[in-house]
Amino acid sequence: MGLLADFRAAAVERHRFPDDERLTPASMFALVRDMPLMAEDRHPSTALDAWTASRWMKHVLLHELYREFGLTSVLIYAAHEVTPALWPWLPADLLQEVEGAALPDVHAFVRAQVGADWMALDATWPQAAGALGVRVNDHFEAGRDMKLACDPDELFHVPDDVPPLEYYESMIEQVVGGQRERRERFFGRLAAWIEERTAS
Repeated sequence: MGLLADFRAAAVERHRFPDDERLTPASMFALVRDMPLMAEDRHPSTALDAWTASRWMKHVLLHELYREFGLTSVLIYAAHEVTPALWPWLPADLLQEVEGAALPDVHAFVRAQVGADWMALDATWPQAAGALGVRVNDHFEAGRDMKLACDPDELFHVPDDVPPLEYYESMIEQVVGGQRERRERFFGRLAAWIEERTAS
């Protein structure tokens, strides 16, 4: 089976999607958005096996699903900083960590042509995280941009001829540099906090 069929089978098996319905761009977005967060991963098959994905992998997965579905899709990475002003919903310990020094990060999202129009899609935070004050995209409206989970400083389109992981690693090196371990610890703790507060 291809990625799309494997994704649907995994969603049905976990009772996340009805066995008698076809996937749509909206339902694929919602399924990927609501996957539980993990700190880091490296391949879409990992996400399907465990039904969990990192912020970055959610968008690699959505991008590849959309392409296999027949949509034109572009994977985009955004250089940005995590600060208390931009992410005021962070738990107290993580807010304190970025008060003294902003945390450089690389965010991912997707631009896809759905119908006649292009739209930005951001599946970073699961819908349940909205109760924590997180900026969640509840609604899918074809052709209407969603809110990004960050405030980008610079955008980078991932080239079709470069593997997403390779480009991601180069971006992490360029943007995060020597703060890589700090970033990994921060987002590991953040993913655990969101999962603890939203697990059903």
